[in-house]
Amino acid sequence: MSSPKGKAASRTASKTATRASAKSGAKSGVKGSATTAARAMAKKLMSAEPPSEAKTAFAKAMLQGVQPGTEAARSVARKKNGSVPQAPQVEVLRKIPAPVEIVENEASARAVALAQEIEKALRDGDFEKFQPHAQQALISAVCRLYSANNDIGNRFGAIGQPSAVNATDVMILCGALLKAVDLQVFELGLWQSWSSR
Repeated sequence: MSSPKGKAASRTASKTATRASAKSGAKSGVKGSATTAARAMAKKLMSAEPPSEAKTAFAKAMLQGVQPGTEAARSVARKKNGSVPQAPQVEVLRKIPAPVEIVENEASARAVALAQEIEKALRDGDFEKFQPHAQQALISAVCRLYSANNDIGNRFGAIGQPSAVNATDVMILCGALLKAVDLQVFELGLWQSWSSR
């Protein structure tokens, strides 16, 4: 037994089908058979259970046929012409820069050696080898250097690949940096949306 909602939907679909078929029949000069067929199809689709959106859309599509200018019309035309479907257009959402060629100089070599020394201290569990004031000086200098490069157009990832840095590490440092300059997370979001970076 169908629910009241199902019956109401069935009546609505039947009326819609009748109107659509009457319009198409008036255009083509055929009234009775198109109306009867449309009613029969609508009743068959709606009889057992309340109609889903897919069933309703299918019933409308069957009654209306292929409308000119739609994707369905273009698909039918391609099949008739025997043309091969074109590859879908791909939209580039984000450009990923090519890896930058590494140019070694003395200062870079010292920075890499210091980074390796810090990594070794972490592996050894010697977390107090670099005192807080030394860590703060490093973080401040690297933060300002990265920002200056970004401003002049030298944009590159903040962390090289592969890296042992995980998401928790990043969130802890980001939270500490924001707190250090009295910024909230929503302000960071606003700045990123305004600057599109």
